[in-house]
Amino acid sequence: MIDVQARPVVVTAATLCLVALAGCGQPAGSLSMDPVNDTELADKASTNVSEEDLAATEDRDHGVRILRQAVKNDSATVAATEPPHSANETVYQTGDRFYTLSYTVVNTTTGRQVTYRLDKNVTANETDHNRLTVADYDDLPPVDQSMLHSTVSYLSRDSLEEDEVRPGGVEKEQTYSSAELNRSAIAGGQYDAIRYEETLIQLEVVSNESQSLTVYRYRPVPVANGVGPYSACLRDTYGFELNGLDSDTRAVVTEATDGTYRAENTSDVGFRSVLDRFHEHTAVSATDQSGSWLVRYDGQLYWANLRYDAFDEYDQMATADQPAVTCSG
Repeated sequence: MIDVQARPVVVTAATLCLVALAGCGQPAGSLSMDPVNDTELADKASTNVSEEDLAATEDRDHGVRILRQAVKNDSATVAATEPPHSANETVYQTGDRFYTLSYTVVNTTTGRQVTYRLDKNVTANETDHNRLTVADYDDLPPVDQSMLHSTVSYLSRDSLEEDEVRPGGVEKEQTYSSAELNRSAIAGGQYDAIRYEETLIQLEVVSNESQSLTVYRYRPVPVANGVGPYSACLRDTYGFELNGLDSDTRAVVTEATDGTYRAENTSDVGFRSVLDRFHEHTAVSATDQSGSWLVRYDGQLYWANLRYDAFDEYDQMATADQPAVTCSG
């Protein structure tokens, strides 16, 4: 199943400590370079959506449903507090078709923001004694399954330690349009607990408030028809030649083509030279910590992943124009 929308992650103090410890001793930066042909290049610069995904009638992922409706019907309308998909940010691939989603604001409306509290610490005896109303997760409407899935699957893990969830459980906010609210079986507090894969999870509506929503209309935008044209556009738009290297820079690149080069500190002259060379050219995508470039070296085309976390002078690297913008038309 494709993943087109970020899912919530429950972060605890224990998790943060582990992350902090993991960060100790990490390299200041790294470079890996993978040789690519047309098919591999197109795959790396797109997100695959199969015909089966588009043909499915139900899905737990809200973002996938919007994508499916837009592609199948040439349009999809959704009410939300912010755009579920950023315009032209992701290139999707279905068969030989490459496309993005664009959106326009068409209206405003009013929905509801509901805050839930979910707690694993409830037993069957307690639900019976307190006459709690229990719903099986698989019997809930798709709108509720979509909202609950990431949280209940997290809470039901056998490996979940008690100190990973704060006392009182986990809170989860969900914004509903009027249509979604009418399809929900839990937003009105109808159920006190959810049974997910034999785990009972208490469910409480903490608040239910009016929420202003924007109505977005999404449409698919063709980018290219075929792997060849899309890859050619990527090569023409982003590809650059890496040549004329001094010995320190060449050593970094040579090691990167055979795996990954790791810069131990910001005094690494060869790696800093690589950073300068790469940042003279447009990245296929980039953040303030990493980016992906398309580079030719010794006659071979490479997809280069560059990380520069500790090199502060590069932390304002702007994301390049996306392939959707440069390759459409």
